[in-house]
Amino acid sequence: MQVKSYILEVTKALFFSFGIQNISMDDIANKCGISKNTIYKHYKNKSDLLNETIKLQVEELIANLKQASANSNNALEELHSFFKYVNGVSLIIAPIYGHEIKKYYPNKYLELFRYKDEIIIPFILRNIEKGIIQGLYKNEINTKEICSSFDNISKIIFTSDFSFDAQTSQNAICFLNSLFMYRVVSIKGLEVLNKLQDN
Repeated sequence: MQVKSYILEVTKALFFSFGIQNISMDDIANKCGISKNTIYKHYKNKSDLLNETIKLQVEELIANLKQASANSNNALEELHSFFKYVNGVSLIIAPIYGHEIKKYYPNKYLELFRYKDEIIIPFILRNIEKGIIQGLYKNEINTKEICSSFDNISKIIFTSDFSFDAQTSQNAICFLNSLFMYRVVSIKGLEVLNKLQDN
């Protein structure tokens, strides 16, 4: 792995685990086993690193959505695969990360959720349409309403001012994702979902 990419991966892990305010350039340099001067050859400052870690998150998200679509036999498998990815990511992101972005980096907060609105919500809308056509989802779903509710609740979990620990936050996200799937599935889809949940 190139030095620039390595620095970014280490920084992302540190931000996710300890928040942004608690991490200094010295901390990043020490964790990478390099000098600060080496970091500054590739990144201007901590804000620049935060920008790049957010871009990296978005790239990973897009790659996962493509993989979920390519490797799934139907809409429910696709959605289940995506939520499995989200659940895994939520386990490594401490609640302080989302809270600090909202409090100290409002522009980054808006940017992060703009990506969500432009990428995740359209994916779910398309998935629901596909699932209805395949008979796996209920016909009478109010698609925009359920997506809006899902979006708002997930934002609350991600940026809550309450002092949730990482496990509580992850449990809440897993519960929300599971609740969403059980809310949209038809009787036919329920059989498929139960099998997916058992695996």
